[in-house]
Amino acid sequence: QVALRIRPMSAAELAEGARPIAHRVDEQVVVLRDPMQDPNDVLHASRSREKSYVFDVAFDSTATQETVYRATTQGLVAVVISGFNATVFAYGPTGCGKTYTMLGTDGEPGICARTLGELFQAIEDTSGDVEYKVSMSYLEIYNEMIRDLLNPSLGCLQLREDAGGTVQVAGITEVSAINADEVMQLLARGNRQRTQEPTAANRTSSRSHAVLQVTVRRRHRGRGLRHGRLFMIDLAGSERAAQTQNRGQRMKEGAHINRSLLALGNCIKALSHRASTKYINYRDSKLTRLLKDSLGGNSHTVMIAHISPASTAFEESRSTLAYAHRAKSIHTTVRHNLLSVSYSVMADLRREIQRLKGQGDAEPGRPGQGEHRDIPYIHAQVRLRGTRPELGRVREEMLGACRERAALHHHLLLRLEGTALRAQHLLALARRTRRGQRWSEEGQGEPDGPGDGEGDSDTGHEWLDVPEPPNVAVAHENIAALLEEQGRLRQ
Repeated sequence: QVALRIRPMSAAELAEGARPIAHRVDEQVVVLRDPMQDPNDVLHASRSREKSYVFDVAFDSTATQETVYRATTQGLVAVVISGFNATVFAYGPTGCGKTYTMLGTDGEPGICARTLGELFQAIEDTSGDVEYKVSMSYLEIYNEMIRDLLNPSLGCLQLREDAGGTVQVAGITEVSAINADEVMQLLARGNRQRTQEPTAANRTSSRSHAVLQVTVRRRHRGRGLRHGRLFMIDLAGSERAAQTQNRGQRMKEGAHINRSLLALGNCIKALSHRASTKYINYRDSKLTRLLKDSLGGNSHTVMIAHISPASTAFEESRSTLAYAHRAKSIHTTVRHNLLSVSYSVMADLRREIQRLKGQGDAEPGRPGQGEHRDIPYIHAQVRLRGTRPELGRVREEMLGACRERAALHHHLLLRLEGTALRAQHLLALARRTRRGQRWSEEGQGEPDGPGDGEGDSDTGHEWLDVPEPPNVAVAHENIAALLEEQGRLRQ
């Protein structure tokens, strides 16, 4: 879903004589008029000065925070609780109200506060046979570096991609939460750590992209585990140095912001023409890598674009409208994040072990009272409770994984043996070629036959003192590494 929000004219825009050029026609259509076109220009008289853009929903300056939330984000709460991924992010030039839409104020809370409040309320209203666990992380991407806003002392963090293709931040702080107030306190603490600086275009300009991730894990008793992830992203705004009057560090920040947003725009453009584009380059920026699933993968995604209605912001508004309109043609494939029953059973086992440890401490007469618990006794109790059919299935799955690993090692061992034989054969050819060159230099011609070659292989012959060519030396090193790998795999 793509929405567009037009903010009210600011006092600074009115003071410099700007006039409104962006208008909401109905619930979906926005019209932008070009203020630079001369109505008396005969050559362009037949060309319309206005261009219309159609979105899923459009808001003008009179729209309230509640209206925007209900029309764009409210439906994502049930999506996340059901075990799907969802993303909502604010997009647009600097000073157009993105942070206001996402975070809001004390009197007019934004999308983050309203979504979290409804999420925890929905969890409380569910039946008692469902267990929920909610956790959150909060980070910013500043100058192409990832910082943990809940624990800034961790320094610069790195992105990692797991076997399933999901991009995650290695080492990010993930905090469990039990209610919306607790999450909002953590969010406020993270916002105090966020990088913000005043510019000529915006007194509280966000100099970084902020990403709030809320993970909801849901487990039915006796069933599998589902987890949904909700991303709420406040992007830094694109900017022109002439408009913001940035210099020095502010200009460098603006360059990084524009580069990451350009990469985001290129991904949106490529995804909108997916039929003709085989490769989507998410690696141009850490922002696009982090939004890989949100843009073209496993996620329900809502994009809220923001523009200013002022004539002085015409170029920025036109660019934002073009990209937002293009994003409407992107379609994602969403699937459940369902873990197998084995994970649920493993969690039961961990709880059982903890319970048995507690019994070992509390009940008199049991072996291993107090701090010196009898670990073999605990293991024996777990084995006694491991006769359930579920644990039998877990055991079979683990044995199957071990067999597959052993077969893979055996396959690699055979490949290494074949590679070693080929390398030794190439070395033998290299020795023979080198020996022939030596004989030619001494005027003795080629060796007569295989017998001579065998005799020349004696280490006492003079020709072996000639330095080895570089490729032969490299081959020797490769063979040594292969033999070492063979020994490791055999072991």
